[in-house]
Amino acid sequence: MGSLFGSKPKQVGPTQADIERASQPYGLMGPTGGITWDYDAKTGTATLSPEMAALADRLFGRATTQAGAITAYDPTEAARQYYEQYVAPDLMQSQEQERLSLENRLLAQGMLGSTGGALRSQALGEAQMASQRAARGEAFSQSQAMLDAMRQRELADIASAASIYESPTTLFQTGAGIGQGLGSVMASYQPTYTKGSSGLFGSILPAIAGGIATGGMANLGAGKGFFGG
Repeated sequence: MGSLFGSKPKQVGPTQADIERASQPYGLMGPTGGITWDYDAKTGTATLSPEMAALADRLFGRATTQAGAITAYDPTEAARQYYEQYVAPDLMQSQEQERLSLENRLLAQGMLGSTGGALRSQALGEAQMASQRAARGEAFSQSQAMLDAMRQRELADIASAASIYESPTTLFQTGAGIGQGLGSVMASYQPTYTKGSSGLFGSILPAIAGGIATGGMANLGAGKGFFGG
């Protein structure tokens, strides 16, 4: 038996709840990782793939090791070692040959031991001392360049690791944009409604009204009362 009062109209098409669900951000997966959402807590989580996580951890570990090496590095000591190991042997040998050549020339000229010969030997010695100081300065510059290179390697590894760690976070905007786009499309539709059924009263009352308007009036004219005999 149908309802006495009929059924109310029903909404057809997206409801507000449908739009809200469609507008929620989408979880996504990419080659470097993915993102998930906790809608109740209103938080998102980004995770790396195992391969990319291992690579980022290795880079960050190398940067940590490099930082320890930088802390232990002494530019002055490094310059001294560089000078003694790479510069001094060849420089001392070259300067010794210069002194011997000068002595031979002075001896050949009869000036060895003379005032003029002594002045020339002194000038050569001063020039050689200046060359040694310049070489030590160059060695210190080399040690500073090494320190700068170590720092650059550390920063480069940190930047590379950070870039990998952060790579999945770019999916947050993409996932949110998908939900927003779908929600906007659904929200553009105007709600429509089905036509409700008239129910039992809706079908009987019009018939009664019709009977009153026709037969009822005729019966009254015949003296049979409102509803007839």
